[in-house]
Amino acid sequence: MPTTVVLPGARRIWLEVIQGVVLEASSSSVAVIKQGRDQSQLVGGTAIRRPGRISSEIVSIHKVWIREGDGQESAYDLSDFPVDSRPGHSLALVYGAAEGVEQGQFFGARNITTGKYNFDDSIHCDRLAPFGLYLAPRFYRKRVKWGLIVGAVAGLVGLLFGGDFSIFVGGVILGFVFSLPVMVVQGVIKQIQGQRLVPELNRRASELLLSKSRSDGELKL
Repeated sequence: MPTTVVLPGARRIWLEVIQGVVLEASSSSVAVIKQGRDQSQLVGGTAIRRPGRISSEIVSIHKVWIREGDGQESAYDLSDFPVDSRPGHSLALVYGAAEGVEQGQFFGARNITTGKYNFDDSIHCDRLAPFGLYLAPRFYRKRVKWGLIVGAVAGLVGLLFGGDFSIFVGGVILGFVFSLPVMVVQGVIKQIQGQRLVPELNRRASELLLSKSRSDGELKL
């Protein structure tokens, strides 16, 4: 049964815990190659395209297979919140999402046998979205739309007071231009607000993991 927590700003988030015995745990590292954007440069009046810089990054991948209390076996990716474990250990994972979102996101785990735990402290943008802590869908598109509407209304007012059609066009353009900095500032503020709630979300999830593991005890292989 999901547990609902309320974060500052009346953000309601449901959380649920999956607990089981580790059947297999694996850790590996892979090199991810990235290439930056190509850049154009004028040399002697001739445009020369220079390929973007190539860089590499070592990414650690942590996966576990666990058997839950009902006998179901499932694999989970703990790369964003790795917790050391080995076969036979009891492991609890927490996932959740904003109220009304059906598909939850895993973001924390606790090794009940060792007492070690870990959470995704940063939770990048695509992982924040299901919790309602990132920008709403079509956030920028809606603000541009409202900017155009406000500009169109201002243009219509100008027409009513004896202006010509250029006043209307100018109002629409100004509404669009003024909406750009407004939506950028609003977007940055909302992203910062959402990111600041991540520690509180992790704290609530940690309390839930502790209560569940204490009440359920350790499962047997």
